[in-house]
Amino acid sequence: MSNGKTTFIRRSRRATILGMHNFSRRIFVRKAALGLPVLALSTNVLATNEKFSDRFQIGIQEYTFHRWLGSGKLKHLDYPALAKEKLGISHIEYWSKPFANKHTDKKYVRELANRTAGEGMKNVLILVDISNELDSKDAKQRSRSVEEHKAWVDCASQLGCAAIRVNCRSGGNREENLLNAVEGMRSICDYAQSSKVKVVIEPHGGYSSDPDWLLAVMKKLNHPSAGILPDFNNFGRFDRYDGVRRTLPYAPAVCAKALNFDNKGIETHTDFFRMMKIIYKSEFSGVISIEFEGHDLNPIAGSLKTKALLQKAFDAMTE
Repeated sequence: MSNGKTTFIRRSRRATILGMHNFSRRIFVRKAALGLPVLALSTNVLATNEKFSDRFQIGIQEYTFHRWLGSGKLKHLDYPALAKEKLGISHIEYWSKPFANKHTDKKYVRELANRTAGEGMKNVLILVDISNELDSKDAKQRSRSVEEHKAWVDCASQLGCAAIRVNCRSGGNREENLLNAVEGMRSICDYAQSSKVKVVIEPHGGYSSDPDWLLAVMKKLNHPSAGILPDFNNFGRFDRYDGVRRTLPYAPAVCAKALNFDNKGIETHTDFFRMMKIIYKSEFSGVISIEFEGHDLNPIAGSLKTKALLQKAFDAMTE
């Protein structure tokens, strides 16, 4: 073999080893950040055997079952057990409405916490839907909203949740709305800071569906307890993929919303493979929660299809 060919092969081998080392280091950092054990494995194993659970967990949002909850087919206190038994999911997100104003009842919340902790489950966040919003034009309404959200922070803290998910969609003049959102968010974030519960804005209509507006709120607010909840389907007329990509740095969790599937199990509104690639390439690690809102399937079937698609999309990243 000539010297030229020998040199080329040595350089190629070195480049391959360095590339595998860098990939392994990324996995090491992700695991360390999640508090997961980092084993002294070979670079080959680390480079090819990354699993979904090494970096992400699949969660479920209670709103998925809003029709069952409304009809009485599912009781709020039974929701976590249903998620574990029927879906194999142990990371639980709640919706404010099924609490039926019992979120201030510490005995009731303790019962819910016991039902999850006893089963080895993890409570993630609460989706808070109330009439008074944090970015309201009316100062008195903003003040009432802050007080109402304080009770949800307390509830989330008792449950061991990492965040509450809030609306800022009052609209009006763009700049005035931004300032109102910053004011309302700052008040509730200051309250939440000692509990370590984050207050995250959901893209959910009005200016909150605009990634530029959301990021401007975060920049002006500049608060450690503030964040954004990226949602696969809630950026309205704005590019959903760009919206998720840009808001991921502020995310304690991600909402994998699904509406409809074709006969191959592919969601017809959002390219889950593209979304999973965006998330995989980011620094995000944590819970990716299913929120199924379709009408053609029952919530169990729709959630299972969403779960399978998330795994399939992840596998496509690591093949």
